[in-house]
Amino acid sequence: MKKLNLLYITTVISFIISFLFFSKHYFAELKLVKVGANSYQPFNLLAELPLTAFRFAEDNVFRYNQNNLGKYTPITGNVGQLKYFYDALKDADTKRIRIGYYGDSIILGDVISEYVREYLQEKFGGGGIGFLPIVSQDIKMRRSVLHSFSNDWISASITMRNPNNLPPGISGNVSIPSEGSWVKYQTTNYLPSTEFFYNARIFYSNAGESSVIEYSLNDSRLVKVTLKKGNFINSFLINSNTKSTSLLIKFISGERPYIYGVSLESNSGIYVDNFAMPGNSGVSLLDLNDKMLQNFNQLMNYKLLIFNFGANVTSPNKGVYTVYENKMVEVINKYKRLFPACSIILVSVEDKTMKIGPNFVTNPDVPILLQAQKRIAEKTNIAFWNLWEAMGGENSMYKWVTASPPMALRDYAHFTSQGGQRIADLFVHAILELYKNYKAK
Repeated sequence: MKKLNLLYITTVISFIISFLFFSKHYFAELKLVKVGANSYQPFNLLAELPLTAFRFAEDNVFRYNQNNLGKYTPITGNVGQLKYFYDALKDADTKRIRIGYYGDSIILGDVISEYVREYLQEKFGGGGIGFLPIVSQDIKMRRSVLHSFSNDWISASITMRNPNNLPPGISGNVSIPSEGSWVKYQTTNYLPSTEFFYNARIFYSNAGESSVIEYSLNDSRLVKVTLKKGNFINSFLINSNTKSTSLLIKFISGERPYIYGVSLESNSGIYVDNFAMPGNSGVSLLDLNDKMLQNFNQLMNYKLLIFNFGANVTSPNKGVYTVYENKMVEVINKYKRLFPACSIILVSVEDKTMKIGPNFVTNPDVPILLQAQKRIAEKTNIAFWNLWEAMGGENSMYKWVTASPPMALRDYAHFTSQGGQRIADLFVHAILELYKNYKAK
C-alpha cells in the first residue's frame, strides 16, 4: 500500500511540474488555422515543417525529413501479435480500421498521433480525426480540430477527481449535459486527414425515454433526435452524403445521459483515436470498467492499441518501478482479454534529461523504467517499440531541444509539434517495414 501511495504521489508531483513547463513553452507562439472563411489562433510553438517533406514514395519506401535527429528503430517483441492489425489493412478500402492511441502528456494536443493518423490515412485511406471527447483540456493546443463547448457540462475523467463517481468511457472521460449544453467541432486545413468527415457518431449511455438532442452539420438547420433508452453504451449515427466540416450538438430536454464523445469519420480507411491522459502513468486504465470497454470495442472494432506512457513515472525508490511493472502487466492483460482480436504495441519512455553541472544528461530513472517496460512487453507477449533508442538513446533529448527548429520543449520531456512529427515518421516507418515483411511471407 505504501508503494502504491508513493507511486501516486510521485506521479502527481511530476504532472504538476511537467504541466507548468509544458504550458509555458508550448503556448509560446500562435499560428493561424483557417476554418471556412475565418482564421483562428490555436496555441502553437512554431510554424510547421512542410508536409511535402514527409510523403510516401510510390515504391512504399518511407521518405525521411531533412532533419538528422533520430534513427530507424524496428518494432521488436512478439511482432506476430500484430497480425490482427496487418490482416485488417487489406480491407481498409471498404471498412474502417481503428487504432486507439493511449498516452500521457506526450500526446496531449494530438502531438505524435496527428501525424500517425496523417501518414496512415495517406497510405490506406480515410477522412476524419476520429474520436473526440465532449470536454477537453487541450482545445487550445490542438491544430487538428477546432473544439468549443458550453461551460455547463459536468465532466469527469480518470486524470482528475471524480466526486460523483461518474463512469468514464474508453477515452477516460465522460460528460453530463444541462438543458441547453452544447459542443461544437470544426475541421481545419492543418492536415489533409482532418479537413473533412462524412459521418459522425455520438457515444452515450444512461439515456431516458425523453432524452432529446439536436445536431447540425455545416451550420445547417438543427435536427432533433430522441436518444435510445438504456444503460449500455450506445451510438447514434449522423450520416452525411457530402463532405462535412462542422458538427454542433445540443442537449434539449429529458433525462440527462452520460455522453462519452463523438467520432468524426468516413466509411473506410484508418482512424487514430487520441486518448491523452496527462499526468497519468497508465496504471489508472485498470479503473476503466470492463463491460464498458467491451461495449465500445463492439461498436468501434479496434485493430491496434498503442500504449505510450512513462513521462510521469519517476522515483528515488526503486521499488516503485516494480509496482509499476506489475500494474502495467495487469493493464495490458486486461486489454488483451477485452480486445481479443486486436494488436498491441507498447511504446517506451522517451529520453528525459536533467542538468548536472554544465551538461544535460539522461535522467538516471529512464534506463530503469525502460528495462521495466521491456519486461512488461515480454511478460504480456506483445510488440514493443523503443522510443528512447529511436530518439538517439542516451542524452539525446538535449539535441532535440537545441535543434533548429527545436524538436522538443525546454522542460526536456515533451516534443514540439515538429518533434512529434518526426517521432511519428520513425514510428510509422517501423510499422510499415514490418508490414512489408508480413505481406511477403
